Amino acid sequence: MTVSWNDILKLPEGALAGERRVPKTQLAEQARLAKAPAASVKLLDKLRDIRFFASLNKSNSRILPVKNDAYDIESVIFLTCGLNSTTGIAEALRMVHGCFPNPTVILAEGFANPGIAVSAALRRKNLAEHGAFVTERISSSGLFKVENPEYAPFLERLSFAMLPQTTLMDYLIALGDRTLLARSVKALGFYPVCKDSDVDLLMGHVKAMNALTSKINELNDARKSKDATLADTTKLRIEMRKLEQQRESVMDEIKEICQ
Repeated sequence: MTVSWNDILKLPEGALAGERRVPKTQLAEQARLAKAPAASVKLLDKLRDIRFFASLNKSNSRILPVKNDAYDIESVIFLTCGLNSTTGIAEALRMVHGCFPNPTVILAEGFANPGIAVSAALRRKNLAEHGAFVTERISSSGLFKVENPEYAPFLERLSFAMLPQTTLMDYLIALGDRTLLARSVKALGFYPVCKDSDVDLLMGHVKAMNALTSKINELNDARKSKDATLADTTKLRIEMRKLEQQRESVMDEIKEICQ
């Protein structure tokens, strides 16, 4: 790894784990125990050099755990890994998140395509199966270059001191929200920052924008399909334009909030 992650995260020294290697065989076994499909386990080939970077808990951070009927959060696990591919990365990281009962933050660095990515997952108890956990939400930044100035505000906001320290759940959710905002940089051209009172409104708009972007990309892939007829491509182009107009409207609202 070439990125000095704790220069960014600034986690307490006591939380750092020495970057012990996590064998893929161990993750594959955990994935099977978590009943992940066999095809998902094969996605591990897209990752390399997975390491245990840090474990943030009450003893090393003074941040309170969360234990109730829905959650059992005694620590937040940080992993580093390399990316062997530029495709299927989200699915591969989702599978790794699912190997741990704890919330996890994956700090990824690309090799096939230089850049970094952050992915944060909140896990909760599976109420239908005692002792099992399910992924409640995943927030991913997408791949970006660490030297890109547009992402500097995002990296600054990952610093330990700039995240809430009331509970481990509050810390993880805030980190995840900031990571989700980073996914909008490519579309907006800047990292969205607003007043504390407008955060919920901003998050709603960014989620809407990201959903529209995903739908536009799906339609564009369908339009480029060899099976698409001229009538199909015309219809898809019209649908895409409508969604693009909706996205532009949402982006204008985001820019207004961030002024």
